[in-house]
Amino acid sequence: MPSIAQVTRELVSRQPFLEDALARGIINYNALADELRPKIEERVGKKVQPASISMSLRRLSQTVKKNQFERIEKHLQEFVGSDTTIKYDLFELTIRFNSNEDPSEVIGKLYESGRYSSNDFLSLTKGTSELSIIANLKHRDFIKKLVNPKSIKSEVLGLAALSVFIPEDSLQIPGLFYYFTKALTTEGINIIELISTFSEIQFVVDEPDVLETSKIIRSLIRTGIV
Repeated sequence: MPSIAQVTRELVSRQPFLEDALARGIINYNALADELRPKIEERVGKKVQPASISMSLRRLSQTVKKNQFERIEKHLQEFVGSDTTIKYDLFELTIRFNSNEDPSEVIGKLYESGRYSSNDFLSLTKGTSELSIIANLKHRDFIKKLVNPKSIKSEVLGLAALSVFIPEDSLQIPGLFYYFTKALTTEGINIIELISTFSEIQFVVDEPDVLETSKIIRSLIRTGIV
């Protein structure tokens, strides 16, 4: 059977916001212990005293802060000189397809059209049964002519994208992107899509939110406070 400390660590690690609050020391250990006790007792196969769980939480808070959050704050400093760019007037079109259909024809026509310059925005994400296209609004009519109208699952207008260039040394840091998304979520910013390449992360949001998104991300980078 796993120990109380092992189960406590596992349960906390599944809830990033809880883990964050625990590391900052803003959690009522006794209240959290009461909440976690039924699941812990189920896993360890016996009755557990709340005080034992509270002690595990106190020890865990020190470990988490030492091993994770201080490291994250350090690496956020590497972003200070990173460039950010904003693209306005975007839209997202999601197309459904079945196992007998091949969306590569649509993708090929998009790239072969010669319509896209280096300043344009184009993102293609293929899932198991759908294809999402995010592009400049000026290309909307052309893109919609390439697909069967009945295959369109959704269309979202009025989007913008904030691009942040990522220092390559930061790519191996677990949880780094989480702190960006956490900061935006805490401030009530709805992230429509999160797109990343090797050295760039793009936050696609509603256009009225993009300036606030930029402000939050830049503040997080400058202060290094997570």
